[in-house]
Amino acid sequence: MQETGMHRIKIQFPGGTILEFRNAQFIPAFYFIPECFLRKCGSELCSIPRDFNELMINEEALKLVQSDLFVLCIVDCYAYMAWPYLCPKIPYMEIFSGDSPAWRIAHSAATWIDELTRLKLLPTFADLFSKPKDDLYFGFVPEETVSLYMSKIVPSAVARHNLQPILDAEKEYRCFEDFDYRDSNQKIDFYRKWYHTRSKKAEFSLEGYKEHLMEVYDDDGWEVPDPVSDFEDEVVENVDVQRFMSTLSEKDRNILQLRQDGYTLQEIADKLEYKTHSAVLKRINKIGRQYEKYSGLSFGFQRMT
Repeated sequence: MQETGMHRIKIQFPGGTILEFRNAQFIPAFYFIPECFLRKCGSELCSIPRDFNELMINEEALKLVQSDLFVLCIVDCYAYMAWPYLCPKIPYMEIFSGDSPAWRIAHSAATWIDELTRLKLLPTFADLFSKPKDDLYFGFVPEETVSLYMSKIVPSAVARHNLQPILDAEKEYRCFEDFDYRDSNQKIDFYRKWYHTRSKKAEFSLEGYKEHLMEVYDDDGWEVPDPVSDFEDEVVENVDVQRFMSTLSEKDRNILQLRQDGYTLQEIADKLEYKTHSAVLKRINKIGRQYEKYSGLSFGFQRMT
């Protein structure tokens, strides 16, 4: 093995294969995940050898460690491990929408791993590699120990990075969709997209997500709840849907169906030959107002002119 730069390690196997081990720094963090969490990540990740020596000569296991699946297991597990101590009065992280600062801080796995390492509660990859070779089997850390460590490092990291003002501001200015114990289509949609597309992108920034929403909604109130998603699911699931759909033009029916099939506004615009995605959004808003009048229900479309 040779180190080629920060967190860039190359390993040569007996057959001559050279592997750049790009996720080596996460191995100690992986061994710290309690069994109850890891089991939920699937049998593939559970198959990674817990003997460090065995791992370092297992080419298939090392390739798995290099995968996005491995990194995202770290991101998700550490978010759930940190959450009880990041927002102790809120039992379920899922009640937050994905653009919530608290949700994003929880998913900043590097913050928690760095703090565990800084306080000498977690070894580094270099520590493991330099240890005696007969002392490198890692059984599962008891849940009580994990909880004890996380209860110490989360407040420590929050204080060190001055994150508390962000969490306090979120509490003070929380909107309905950001904090509610009931299910919402916005939250369901976000989590579907997160788990469907996460193999392509492990983490994303708050600013990047904000810019995306501003682009989609033409700078029109990116932070307000989006009634479009509520409306789309309601139309499809409502027992009276066929009667309402029969009142729409073929193009409007196509728009709703394409949105239900997961197409973006721009993709719909391209398919149906609209000039811009905003034209599609305006059509959906118009359909929404029609449905509000038809059903007697309110989805907030009167606010989106």
